[in-house]
Amino acid sequence: MFSFFEPVSKVQKDRRIMRETDARMAKYSRRGLVFNFLAFLVCLIGGHFIEQNRDLTVVLTTGLLLITFVRGFFLFRFEHLYPRAPTRWRNSYFVATLIGAIWWGVIMCSVTITLKMEYEAPLFWLYTVVFFSTTAHAFAPYQKFLAYYQFFGLMPAAVAAFTLGISDGYLYGTLLLVFFLVLIHQCRLMSENYWEKLEASYALSRKTLSIEEEKRDTRASAKLNREFLGYLRSDLWELISQNKDQLMSLSEAPQNADTDSTSTDTPYLALRRLFNNISDFNSVLSKELTLSNRVFNIRHELQHTIADVVAQGELKGIDIESALSPNLPMRLRGDASRLAQVVKTILHMAIRDLNSGAVIIEAEFLREYENAGELYITISRVCDTQKRLFFSDKEQTLVPKAGLDFAVCKGIAEIMEGNIEITEIPREGVQYRFNAKMDLAEASGQLDFHRNSFAGHKVLLIHSNARIVDIKRRELESLGFIVTTETQYKRAEQILINSYKTDAATGSVLFYADDEDAMAFNNKLVEHEQLRHTHQLIVASPAKQNKLIKEGYIASDQVHFVDRPAGLFELECAYHMAYGLEDKLQQKEGELRILNYSNSETVDAGLQTILEVFDDAVVQANNEQALLDYFRKNATDVSLILIDTKHVPNYIRVIDEIREHETNEKYEVFVPIVGIAYSQEDINAVAYELGIDDFIQIGQTHKNAEQLIRYWAALH
Repeated sequence: MFSFFEPVSKVQKDRRIMRETDARMAKYSRRGLVFNFLAFLVCLIGGHFIEQNRDLTVVLTTGLLLITFVRGFFLFRFEHLYPRAPTRWRNSYFVATLIGAIWWGVIMCSVTITLKMEYEAPLFWLYTVVFFSTTAHAFAPYQKFLAYYQFFGLMPAAVAAFTLGISDGYLYGTLLLVFFLVLIHQCRLMSENYWEKLEASYALSRKTLSIEEEKRDTRASAKLNREFLGYLRSDLWELISQNKDQLMSLSEAPQNADTDSTSTDTPYLALRRLFNNISDFNSVLSKELTLSNRVFNIRHELQHTIADVVAQGELKGIDIESALSPNLPMRLRGDASRLAQVVKTILHMAIRDLNSGAVIIEAEFLREYENAGELYITISRVCDTQKRLFFSDKEQTLVPKAGLDFAVCKGIAEIMEGNIEITEIPREGVQYRFNAKMDLAEASGQLDFHRNSFAGHKVLLIHSNARIVDIKRRELESLGFIVTTETQYKRAEQILINSYKTDAATGSVLFYADDEDAMAFNNKLVEHEQLRHTHQLIVASPAKQNKLIKEGYIASDQVHFVDRPAGLFELECAYHMAYGLEDKLQQKEGELRILNYSNSETVDAGLQTILEVFDDAVVQANNEQALLDYFRKNATDVSLILIDTKHVPNYIRVIDEIREHETNEKYEVFVPIVGIAYSQEDINAVAYELGIDDFIQIGQTHKNAEQLIRYWAALH
């Protein structure tokens, strides 16, 4: 059996595609089969060929009719014959069609030689050209067969025309030869285009099926994970509830010698944290985690978040410091609690296996639109050793040794339209970079440091870490200081002594309470005849400040503590206390207006004393409605709002109402909201996340509280 088509590609081997292709060929062939025979008869009727060659006409017509019947058998019985043997049907039909083409070639030779390109001969030639042009479309997928079919159908007529030896014969033969060559080229292009389209469609369908399978697998996997996390969360909560007393008793038991002294999680708190992580991860996985959209003070939120980790870093001898960029606005709009969760998790990871060195937290805000931008927080871990501390030594890829809390943070970052990137910088350490989309709360994007209050004052900055020295030097210079830096305390003492020998004495020194050299330096300055008048600003965490006095630091009027991390706000407030520059923050008579919201029955005597300093500038509001009514009528005149967050249970709703009013009225600058705290425990992260800008602590000296109120009031 002849073979005019050999499948070579997956498409041509696909039974479904080949059946559609053969059915297409059969459909077009059926349409032209009967028409071809009728057209032959029309061309003969009334012509000279039938008169001159009656016997030959009968033979040619009978042969064409038989071939038409044979081809019709294969075409009209397609649905019955094809399923049994597709290849055999195709080859059989091709043989029958080629016989028909050869027989048509015989007809054309007979007509051409007999009529010598006269009478109905040109009509036969015209019909032949039209017919073979139309059949090319039906047989286009089968290029090899189509070439044979056109050759046997057209070339005999061209040869017969040349044998006539007349000009018309040469002209018709040449035109038919050119037509054959053009048709062959056109059919090759049609065939290639046909199979290319099918192959592209085939590949696309396979890819679609593959994607659908992956989607089904992913959905099934996600569903299974959600169910697993739901069951695990339920079992874990049942475990915590049933064994709460036993877990709490374990928390009170003495620590073993092998227990990490820096760990602050008790067994109960550790299980609660695991429970919360599982709940959050389940929400992230199922895309059910929703973010709040509150106005919060980004600077104080970051400083407070970092301060929670500072004590743990101090126990391990790790310097933790912040560097907030000048382009970082005062207030943003977003979910501050989730932001703090991400930053705190990364900070814990940064100091977890670090035994020395420093951790630097840098924050900047890139403004992309008028009221929106992107927040970038970079946490750099600088250590002395070159050991790979964060990434596994066995893995070539950067796979972090992190827990479920880090996976939750990555999910939160994605919901915030951001990401968390981790890189290892040679000879420096590990760097974490977190970014998130945030909206500006205030139209002005107000900064909380734009004063040059300390112009002309000199300060000596002492620290052994070059990165921290560079950060603090820039911040002090932005306050107007003339800064001198030093890394060793002995040389620093000599620098101070030399400065007193000239008329340009250094009035203050800023250093960190990190080692015994710092304590010795403090003692020498206090006891030195000249240097005891130098202001000492000692950076330490609030938890460590009282402990330093007990360990041997000498307290005097010239010794001032700066809360760690020592950001620009903390440094500015501390220097105002040291130099007594209250007049720099004084407002003109009649401009200061403080709106105090507290329960009149629980007003502390210390708070009353502080408020008496401001006399008529204080407006008392004893309930929520009174405060909101006054604020809406006199919002532009209010310089500061004080809220007793301990005794006023609805302060969250009050803050939201205030910020909503300011947003709707499109105020350039929002009024500062300062909380009233009666102890250090009252100052909590939740209040910062809900919109409190800062706290005044009643237990502190009245001078400090008054100074803080004046500072915030001056910013509005």
